[in-house]
Amino acid sequence: MLWQIALAILVCMILWKLFNTEHNDLDSVPGPAKFPIIGSAIIFFGLPPNKVFEELLKWPKKYGKRVVVTALYRYILHVYDIRDIEIVLSHSRNIKKSKPYVFIEPWLGTGLLVSTGSKWHRRRKILTPTFHFDILKNFMNVFEEKTKNLVVDLKQKVSEGSGVIEVMPFISDFTLYTICETAMGIRLDSDKSEAKLKYKQAIIDIGPLVMKRLTTIWLHNDFIFSLHPIGKKFAECLDSVHSFADTVIMERKKSYENDKKEVASGDRKQRLALLDLLLEAESKGEIDLEGIREEVNTFMFEGHDTTATALTFGLMLLADHEDVQERILEEVTSILGDSDRPPNTSELGEMKYLEAVIKEILRIYPSVPFIGREITEDFMLDDIKVKKGAEVVVHIYDMQRNEDLYPEPEVFRPERFLDGESRHPYAYVPFSAGLRNCIGQRFAKLEMKIALCEIIRHFRLLPVMKDARPTLKVDLILRSNDSIFVKFVQR
Repeated sequence: MLWQIALAILVCMILWKLFNTEHNDLDSVPGPAKFPIIGSAIIFFGLPPNKVFEELLKWPKKYGKRVVVTALYRYILHVYDIRDIEIVLSHSRNIKKSKPYVFIEPWLGTGLLVSTGSKWHRRRKILTPTFHFDILKNFMNVFEEKTKNLVVDLKQKVSEGSGVIEVMPFISDFTLYTICETAMGIRLDSDKSEAKLKYKQAIIDIGPLVMKRLTTIWLHNDFIFSLHPIGKKFAECLDSVHSFADTVIMERKKSYENDKKEVASGDRKQRLALLDLLLEAESKGEIDLEGIREEVNTFMFEGHDTTATALTFGLMLLADHEDVQERILEEVTSILGDSDRPPNTSELGEMKYLEAVIKEILRIYPSVPFIGREITEDFMLDDIKVKKGAEVVVHIYDMQRNEDLYPEPEVFRPERFLDGESRHPYAYVPFSAGLRNCIGQRFAKLEMKIALCEIIRHFRLLPVMKDARPTLKVDLILRSNDSIFVKFVQR
């Protein structure tokens, strides 16, 4: 049955190609060898995620700053040049996400990450107030509490052995607890339930499943995918993340009306979280429960996984650079003195060197290394017309390691962002740019700042192996193919 369906799809594609003789400028752009029907996609067959990443890194040197890949007659243009990247990200109408995002719709629905057009504009308008600076200031007590708990957990782990710690599990817990309480209004710190553990594991599993589907052409068909073991595993993961998110929504919904009454009576100061704003929008008829679920799933994923990854890579880099740690500590001490209290938002704003450190971490290891767009309106890249229906992949990871923009790009040097050098406005885009820039970037940077500040105040970080760097792999976000270990020495 499966082979018959696959054959029918291929026959349809062949017939379409035979009768479609329209010229396409992208045929002249270099790229991997293109074979009949399957195009260039065969180069990825059987490759593990880390090898896919390695293959992508070879392309600029092999083919140039524009590379075209074809798959079942789809044209996918990969761009590495900063001028092309500016044109793509600054386009006011080509904001639709590309094919890989379609494969995560069963998980995130068409929430802010995936939606386009009028729906995206409506959701952006509803959600933007959530990350207003005044609301972020109200979240500082949560940031402080979660960071304090993280430090306590790390000290406990250090006391149990050599101090060598696998970083990601600790940081992932920290960012998950933080996003749940600040954005969703619930505490998970004491929740050791199976549902939470299954949710976290599902988040880890979903990315590789989506990437495996993306690089296996016959799994692009929804029906075939649903019958395949990968599709069945994906469905299990969906069940875990959706049931967890639904629990979060219903718990907050129960307390929402009570909170409003307390605020109205003066017994409680109002503090709007993401979910509160969504529930308020629901009461006005601006969004339904399914829409709330979409945004909850989106922010539960984006609000903890991307930041956890950035912090993990950051601690690895800092472990190799004790001089950077000492300079952070000097800056913190100059602002806070002998006090052991955590910094407030104003004091964090004074920590310009720490801010430069975070920028350099995200330059070298942007949490989202690639951004994809499906083109809905023809546009020009110099003399090349990119037609409606094509896809464009912006390579942020490669661009931010371009030696013409950043001399010695592999070197961790936070001073790059303190020297006052004028750079192209699109030379640094770890949070994307243009209309679809990351709505939560201030939240993420504030969370990273307080976490790194407190970790450096309490620990010296040492490398397990000096200058060792993990292999990276293709996933929904940038991930290490290997566990990252850092030695923590209590100050």
